[in-house]
Amino acid sequence: MKTPEPFAPHVFPHPDWLSRIQAIIAQAVSRVAEDELIRIQAERAADRALHELHMQRIREPQRRAEAKAQLAQDRQAFVDAAKTLRSFGMNEANWNVIRSTLGPGFSIYQIQQMLAANGATLSGPTQEELNEWDRQDVEAHNSKLLSMDIPSLRKLAREAGARGQAAPPPDETQRVRAIENQDRTYPELPDELRIGDRDELIDAAFIKRCSKETLRLLMKRYGSDQVNEALRTRISGVNPLW
Repeated sequence: MKTPEPFAPHVFPHPDWLSRIQAIIAQAVSRVAEDELIRIQAERAADRALHELHMQRIREPQRRAEAKAQLAQDRQAFVDAAKTLRSFGMNEANWNVIRSTLGPGFSIYQIQQMLAANGATLSGPTQEELNEWDRQDVEAHNSKLLSMDIPSLRKLAREAGARGQAAPPPDETQRVRAIENQDRTYPELPDELRIGDRDELIDAAFIKRCSKETLRLLMKRYGSDQVNEALRTRISGVNPLW
């Protein structure tokens, strides 16, 4: 009869076994959490990028409109500065230098300061540009005269006479006379009249030297206001009409 083997003692695990298992599990859980965090962060970044791209598409028409409006405003400032300062021409080379130097949104004052810092930067205006600016000045002056009322025109004429400057141009003088008499029964005082046996130019010099009878006749027929106006404005060498 075979002798039975002795009973084998129960083998117990190493005392650190449980802690090692827990550490492995903790590491696995941590890796899963990190992967999930990375996934969430990546999704959020993708959402932000899509949102920014969407907002850029929405804002692009507005941005283009604003850039177009700024370009038009800068062009006008460039033209106004050229006309005001009259030290540079309105060509593309000057335009590019000004905008590249000052950037968008510049003013006439900034252009003036730039020229003061470096006067040789821009090319000068052409004679055609100078002539056109002079023409525009004359038109603006005439337009201002046409919009003025009678008292303002009289004051302007007196001030111009005191400074030795020319009175309003002939067409403006005629307009003043017509307006003064539009609500009256007096006919318009003519430039020439038959006085006695000769034609006389009715200017300031004639009014001063004519007889009292002739002066009373003029005032009675054409009104004292017209006669006084002629005395102030129909001055030889001052008013170009005379």
